[in-house]
Amino acid sequence: MRARPFVAIVAARLYAELGTIEFTLLAALLVGMLAPQGLAGPIAFCCLAGIAVALAASPGRRPHLDHCEQSAPLFGRELARAKASAPCIAAVLTATAYLGAAQTRGGSGTPFAAPVVLSAVVACTLVALCAAIRRGLPRALYLGVAVAAGAAAYSIAAVAGCVWGELLFCAVAAFFAVRQYGEALARYDPM
Repeated sequence: MRARPFVAIVAARLYAELGTIEFTLLAALLVGMLAPQGLAGPIAFCCLAGIAVALAASPGRRPHLDHCEQSAPLFGRELARAKASAPCIAAVLTATAYLGAAQTRGGSGTPFAAPVVLSAVVACTLVALCAAIRRGLPRALYLGVAVAAGAAAYSIAAVAGCVWGELLFCAVAAFFAVRQYGEALARYDPM
């Protein structure tokens, strides 16, 4: 993988979505200060913020970036990883701000809250990226799958009490979501 184009694409995407990222960070701090105990609040809010950040990265919102990315010396999968990294970084920052605000407020939560929430947010954001390049019913279905991934992560971690199972589920879901995103980029946005 070529590091310079990868870093350039991630940095450009993060800079272009700075307003959205700032809004989600401020919202995460506010909601984190008011959050209830447990995993339901962090997973639900942070997954929804991840979905919003992923949808903000939709093709066509920043045409100049889309054209520059098409001319980058990256293969399709490398380009998909680069375009997926920026929303994931934003979602992880949002989840970290939420968890930090909740911890500052005095909420102890569960001992494994950070890895559980972060893995659920990354998986949910990556699935939502597949919705960002579609329209109509396919977009709605992918958004439903993203919400279902967050709900499944919560169910495995909180209801079943299996943290390792949740981490494994999120890793598998994230892997297949990135693969699907790369294939969809190649199909919808051929070079």
